[in-house]
Amino acid sequence: MTFVHPQWLLLLVLPLTLGFWSVRRRGAGLRMPFDYQSHASRPWLAGLLRGVELLPAVMLAVAVVLIARPQVLRVPEQDRVATHITVCMDVSGSMGMGMGDQNRYESASAAIESFTYAREGDAIGLTLFGSWPLRWVPLTKDLQVLRNALAFANPRNQPSGMGGTMIGSALSYCADNMQREAARLDGTDTSPQSVDQWRQQRAAEQLFRSASLRSSDAGGGLSSPPSTDRLLILVSDGASGDLNGQDQIDRISGQLSDAGITMYHIHIGSDTIPPAVSSIARATGGDAFLATNSDGLRLIFNHIDQMQPARFVANASLPVDYFEPFAAIGAVALLLYALSLLKWRYTPW
Repeated sequence: MTFVHPQWLLLLVLPLTLGFWSVRRRGAGLRMPFDYQSHASRPWLAGLLRGVELLPAVMLAVAVVLIARPQVLRVPEQDRVATHITVCMDVSGSMGMGMGDQNRYESASAAIESFTYAREGDAIGLTLFGSWPLRWVPLTKDLQVLRNALAFANPRNQPSGMGGTMIGSALSYCADNMQREAARLDGTDTSPQSVDQWRQQRAAEQLFRSASLRSSDAGGGLSSPPSTDRLLILVSDGASGDLNGQDQIDRISGQLSDAGITMYHIHIGSDTIPPAVSSIARATGGDAFLATNSDGLRLIFNHIDQMQPARFVANASLPVDYFEPFAAIGAVALLLYALSLLKWRYTPW
């Protein structure tokens, strides 16, 4: 415990002096009538009276301590580290195909809406793509905005030029936007120098990811994904029309990895997952999933939520005022002293 104004503690000599004087002083004698009868000895009464006389000194000491302003170090509640999540949604014509009682887009929208309720506190954005990408909702922590926007992005409302499936350009577009929007949300500098410095800080994590992928390929399975603050979820039902070579796959994988983005791909339909998109997802530490119905979509989004749990950081210890125990002592002393002067006072005659 520390004090903001420790110099005021020198005044504690006053209550100490008052208490010593109250105990040691000898007051004037009091003439008492005696009936020459023996009375029971009550030594506790003298101690009680001396204790009551010390109560003003106790209250004065409490006042001095409160003026000195005692403080203790306390750790406030942990802060949640907001994960930046971009949902990259395919709105080509094939997403309007039936999937149970709804079409593919509507089923995916329902799963995304449920996912947003599980990620309160994170910043989520929505990017649409077909023949070209379109940022529909920037990264925002007001997730109700995204839920309301999903209904207006239905493939039935898209122009005919959105009929393609250009996944490569959409992923590159999302990577660039996530870096700019993260800087906007965090208030960080986006100059080339600061980006280079940030990339150097991510180098160790990228090496870990590469080692994890090599070990998982040798063992036949993927290791647990590394923790990240940036997440990209690609929802599509077709093969990409612009991922035609390994060089392009490596370029987009490197772009996402350099930006610290972990990508997950949800492929809707009964056909196989496109190998090019699956390779990009695994290169960033993510994975690819196949969803054949609405229940499968919800389960996959729940699985992604569990694989990328919210992270919390402890705040630094802060000095806070510590008045409570001293105020309680002063209040009790005041109450007892008031009772001793009124109802419970001692009258020697």
